[in-house]
Amino acid sequence: MNPSGAPVRRFGAGHAVVLALSVAVVTAVAVLATQLVAVVPGDRGYAAAGLPAGPVVPEGENPLYAIQEVLERQSVALLRGDRGGYLRSIPAAQGELRAQATARFGALTALRVRKWTMTTIGIPSRVDDIWKLPVDVSYCFDRDDCTPVDARVETRWAVPNGRLQLVAYEGSDRPWDGGTALIVRDGARVTVASAVADPEIIDRVLRAAETAAATDDRFAAAFGGPPQRYHVYIAGDEEWAEWYGGASENAAAFTIPLAPGVSDVVVDRRTVTSDGWATTLLTHEFAHVVTLGGGSPPYHTWWLTEGIAEYIADADGSVLDADLRSVRPYVAAGKWDGTVTLGPPPLDTSLADANARYGIAFLTVRYLADRFGEDKMLAFFTQVVHRRATPDAASRSVFGTAWAPVAKDAATSIRAAAQA
Repeated sequence: MNPSGAPVRRFGAGHAVVLALSVAVVTAVAVLATQLVAVVPGDRGYAAAGLPAGPVVPEGENPLYAIQEVLERQSVALLRGDRGGYLRSIPAAQGELRAQATARFGALTALRVRKWTMTTIGIPSRVDDIWKLPVDVSYCFDRDDCTPVDARVETRWAVPNGRLQLVAYEGSDRPWDGGTALIVRDGARVTVASAVADPEIIDRVLRAAETAAATDDRFAAAFGGPPQRYHVYIAGDEEWAEWYGGASENAAAFTIPLAPGVSDVVVDRRTVTSDGWATTLLTHEFAHVVTLGGGSPPYHTWWLTEGIAEYIADADGSVLDADLRSVRPYVAAGKWDGTVTLGPPPLDTSLADANARYGIAFLTVRYLADRFGEDKMLAFFTQVVHRRATPDAASRSVFGTAWAPVAKDAATSIRAAAQA
């Protein structure tokens, strides 16, 4: 989600939905979705569980080194595809905890995890007979040279009968970490992972994503090249409210920057209503992937980040048509003061007015491309969004003129389009 929580993309009449771009940096300190299942050492269920043998922890000793040993063994097992080894540290009595770990193992292996390290943070703290320790996870998918992404989880451990056991786990908000089985499908450029077992929806999203990738890859040359691979997650109702902290109201999809060159796209399965709509939706989201490169843009550049995503998605003119249908009544009602460098809509903005602001952002970017050429428009975007230049400094450098007259002419062009 963006810092204001405002919606950042919608699509035309008949689709009262909004796409959202996350402009909050996803750091290693991920929002944690608590899924604790605890077993008290020494209770009857624990004693009768036929527990796997963890490392020996001498009485009175902090279990840090033993925990690190278990995490290292678990990481090796995951990368080898050894489910039994991955689950070995979890007591058999903990059915829910083992089920969550089994789903996590299945999701990660289906996504072709290639790098996975678990690094303990600090020294375990003890409350009664339970040891608590945060762990940073570094992971990536698909290729041996993939760029690692960070997340943080919380772990709880016990030492019954002198043997270390994992007894609780607080997962991150990543799609692979929620205990949900994912169905994974691969295309030439896109991996789609779905929490919804609906072949029609999965096939539609994959087809649309491959078409979108071809469009966005062409623009990626201006931003250091395309990503190694696009990743799209299809969320059901529950996942839509949980993955990456959940989406803003009326959202249809959102993009999360994770690391340089790495972003995830999440789609609400309820909005995947047609091939054409899904293609427009994903072309817009992939535009964020390629133009932002896994980074978070400055808040005040909303008009550029959303305008360029609309511009790239407008392959058949349908986005322009939809935007103008929103812009015309907005301008006619005197709701726009002529400012083209708009920020995101306030939280209490109506959907119609929010749509109009996105339309104005798109028409501004389109004006720049029409007047100065697409290459210079892209260079202007880079100066403002990536190099943090002011619009005036970027305009003088790229367009050879001050920004104020350019912005005034853009506003005049938008008003003319709104009256046409």
